[in-house]
Amino acid sequence: MAEPAMQLIGLKKQIGSKLIVKGLDFDIRPGEVFGFLGPNGAGKTTTIRMMVGLIRISEGDVRIQGKSIKSDFKGAIGHVGAIVENPELYGFMSGYKNLLVFSRMIPGITRDRIDEVVKLVGLEKTINQKVKRYSLGMRQRLGIAQALLHRPSILILDEPTNGLDPSGIREIRHYIRKLAEEENVAVIVSSHLLSEMELMCDRIGILKNGELISIQEVHSTDGDVPEEMVKIDCAAAQIETAKQLLQEQFGIAAVDNNDQLLFPISRDQMPPIIKALAVADIEMYGVAVERKTLEDKFLHVIGENVIE
Repeated sequence: MAEPAMQLIGLKKQIGSKLIVKGLDFDIRPGEVFGFLGPNGAGKTTTIRMMVGLIRISEGDVRIQGKSIKSDFKGAIGHVGAIVENPELYGFMSGYKNLLVFSRMIPGITRDRIDEVVKLVGLEKTINQKVKRYSLGMRQRLGIAQALLHRPSILILDEPTNGLDPSGIREIRHYIRKLAEEENVAVIVSSHLLSEMELMCDRIGILKNGELISIQEVHSTDGDVPEEMVKIDCAAAQIETAKQLLQEQFGIAAVDNNDQLLFPISRDQMPPIIKALAVADIEMYGVAVERKTLEDKFLHVIGENVIE
């Protein structure tokens, strides 16, 4: 397995007597999109600020490509590109001149590299327009281009789709996935848009009151909440027979809901269950599958009444 792009080791942040972030431990892999989820005040932005050195770490460490953000800040932060809140851009300049100004702060960035990142984020047609004419989505894409100029191995985006319309959100999602898959960049995203996180992320870390309470593969069937809930519409007289078959052959405790059998299973369990019911001459009038969403998983783990 490849070395983690970033490691959080016992990361804590204390302000006065209050512990804001309570000992976070996890790795972020190259080429993945890792999402931070949590209710307001959970510690997401505080954690991100510690990751990029904007606030002091009270205890623990962040290692970026093996380098400590505390003891080797310059070596570690050189691997990171970040947008915390909104990208800072000069509205009176063109997009290209914004990138040119930023490139002069970091040795080794060529005009060819600027052209490369412009193409990567799809701004070729508008890069010479003044930024004040850009839509919010175009500004976000230019901010991502700016963060990518020095070829970072990690891109950190705090609320990258905040304030965007649906088409802008889709654009940003597309470029984030493209960066991870084609450039092998580890992307860390913080957002409240659960449906977008589900489409965008490979894994999510769920924070609550400064603690990491769960890390889940977004499209995995592992975890406490099953991926699919199956509904089978049966003949009323055969409901009990079907329930008994499911219990004895598959260890499934199905629920009778108005002549519908309800039970959670993983996808690979479905064919043998349907076959067994058919062989037993259970009359089935319909089979429906409801896939659990990221919102379902999130609310299951975090609790339904904590989102502000």
